Amino acid sequence: MNKLLMIIPLVFLLCFTFNCQKGEEVAEEVKAEQEEPEEVMDLAQVRKSIEEANVNLGEAFRQGDTVALANLYTEDAWLMPPNSEMIQGKESVETFWAGAIQMGVKDAMLTTVDVIGMGDLVCEIGKYVLTIQPEGQDAIEDRGKYLVIWKQTDNGAWKLHVDIWNTSLPAQ
Repeated sequence: MNKLLMIIPLVFLLCFTFNCQKGEEVAEEVKAEQEEPEEVMDLAQVRKSIEEANVNLGEAFRQGDTVALANLYTEDAWLMPPNSEMIQGKESVETFWAGAIQMGVKDAMLTTVDVIGMGDLVCEIGKYVLTIQPEGQDAIEDRGKYLVIWKQTDNGAWKLHVDIWNTSLPAQ
């Protein structure tokens, strides 16, 4: 019994010592992770990439090139047009824009207002002007606001991932 009474404190001491050492190792790992500089997103460069993609989007509309439009989106993109069901997938996005072009959308001018970074995603807030001219009718402008979540692909390109807009802002 005396031996047991002597062993119990020794076991507790050993457990305490090993746990403290383990705690110190964990603390050192956490400290090392905190000291590693995180990669800082260059939002100015990302914004430039987005603005270039927006110019390409407008050019694709002017050319009536639905393939080029769809290629600006990720494979699993979401399109959320006003007063319509949500659309998912690059092929469905292409079909939607083909219908819009057939209905007379001739041009799209996008203006980036702000870009907010979130890792491999960024959020773009902006305004748009669509020029719509159905066959045999005068051109009209549709103005509105939009929010796009852009996703960085494996090759580093930024593509539209979630695209949502609201139409009919008063002329400014």
